[in-house]
Amino acid sequence: MHRRTFLTTSMAAAGALSLPARVQALSQDSLIRPKVLRPGDRVALINPSTTIHDPAAAIRAEAVVRALGLTPVTPPSLLTRPRDLAGSVRHRLDELHGAFADPSVSAVFAARGGYGISEIIAEIDYDLIGRNPKVFLGFSDLTPLHLAIQRRTRLVTFHGRMPSLTRFPPFSLAALRRAFCTVEPLGTLRNPDEPDPLRPVYPLRTISPGTASGRLIGGNLTMLMTTLGTPWEIDTRGTILFFEEVDEAPYAVARMLRALKHGGKFDDVAGVVVGACANCDEPSSATPYTLNEIFDQVLGDLGVPVFSGLVLGHTAEQLTVPLGTQASMDASACMLTILESGVTA
Repeated sequence: MHRRTFLTTSMAAAGALSLPARVQALSQDSLIRPKVLRPGDRVALINPSTTIHDPAAAIRAEAVVRALGLTPVTPPSLLTRPRDLAGSVRHRLDELHGAFADPSVSAVFAARGGYGISEIIAEIDYDLIGRNPKVFLGFSDLTPLHLAIQRRTRLVTFHGRMPSLTRFPPFSLAALRRAFCTVEPLGTLRNPDEPDPLRPVYPLRTISPGTASGRLIGGNLTMLMTTLGTPWEIDTRGTILFFEEVDEAPYAVARMLRALKHGGKFDDVAGVVVGACANCDEPSSATPYTLNEIFDQVLGDLGVPVFSGLVLGHTAEQLTVPLGTQASMDASACMLTILESGVTA
């Protein structure tokens, strides 16, 4: 996944925009929580980002929904997106709006991510979403949409594994179920058991010790960068910020983190959680530093708790988290705890 050209183009466009008036940080009392999902509830599968052409992907997505005890609703349009941009935009907007407007649908799952949310995000009817609060699931390219929905509606949305992805281990399925099929808060998040504790697949590491609490916000690092200068620009004040990345060289991760730092996005943050970054530590002639060294260099002097290694992104074993809810962290113990449920009875 090489998105550097896209990122450069997006940031150039963002720089040409006049910055919107800064929106106040979300109040916990004003959050809207969707209803908990119960057995048999209908889940609309939509495709707002990269097109799906393979029928097997739709079959995989439906299987995940059924494994949760829910009923998949797959529109015929899922596999028939027009190839031209204007037709594709209209197609995706109709699919998204139709899913939220349908009173028989209890949740809306993005079947996959990829590329394309930037093509529709400015045209979405957020008032429609606000009038019809439902569980919304996605990650990666969907990061700006999560931010836009919260800015415009204050709806809690869910950053988690999308159902058409090729690998879907039991750990990831259980994480989905815990996040929105029960009203109990998630509590302390834990990585999967390691087959070899001496050589963990997902090593946890304290970058700066300490504890903090705040509203949980974040997503894919590249996509967080594309929100700068837009009406859905990420607001990190008083939050626990998490990010993850995939298929980017250490120098590219460093460049994005420093841009966020120069832009003041770490100035008023309560704490930072670095998700496990998949395929991001390949040696590069551009920098002698490893990914962990870059995290230490850029994040180690923030004066707030920071730790790395939670499976919050492009890993087969993936946690699901409710965005906007209150959380606490103990960087010394590498623990992130979700203090309140993302759904309501």
